[in-house]
Amino acid sequence: MIELRQITKIYNKGKFNEVVAVQDVSLKIEDGKIVVLTGPSGCGKTTLLSIMGLILTPTSGEILYDGEPVLESSDYWKTNFRKENFGFVFQHINLLPQYTALENILLPLYAKDTDPGDFMDRAVELLSKLGVIERANHLVEQLSGGEQQRVAFVRALIKDPKYLFADEPTVFVDEDTSRIIYRLLQDLRDKGKTIVVSTHDPELIKIADEVHRMDRGRLVQTK
Repeated sequence: MIELRQITKIYNKGKFNEVVAVQDVSLKIEDGKIVVLTGPSGCGKTTLLSIMGLILTPTSGEILYDGEPVLESSDYWKTNFRKENFGFVFQHINLLPQYTALENILLPLYAKDTDPGDFMDRAVELLSKLGVIERANHLVEQLSGGEQQRVAFVRALIKDPKYLFADEPTVFVDEDTSRIIYRLLQDLRDKGKTIVVSTHDPELIKIADEVHRMDRGRLVQTK
């Protein structure tokens, strides 16, 4: 379970251009659910998602994973915790253009003290499941936007993480890819994974177990 306690994130604190991106957010996310953060652009949902994923450090507040506080841990510990437990799908995908789809999937594994070759079968399985196995050896620039997003999902899931964080995963893709992503997220939930998504997509909101609406950095509605 993820628990946020009074999380606040202030950029440029005390300066003339101070921005309160997230303000006093408390939230519990139980395991095995699809949880959506939604709201207008600039409301703080991407910042909150990044804080949950230990990419950003909040200005104040506390984060607990399975009852254990994590923010006071060392950067080294947090890095290893992310590597072992989290998968990330970024809004702008962040694939490396000079590498193939398969290379993009396997390259991050070199930073995880693992042999990427041990994950080849899983990469093939996921690429096949998402309908892009025939594009595995194509460079990123040879892939459509939808194909790139599917490759990004494979990269996020290659080590079978317990938690998946996805920022606007359907914003730049076609309807067919969106449907594939909906089915994938539901399948992951059925396998006990916890998925937290930032989105405006009404169809993605429909499959969520919980929807938390944000406005001006605050949680304003939960359903």
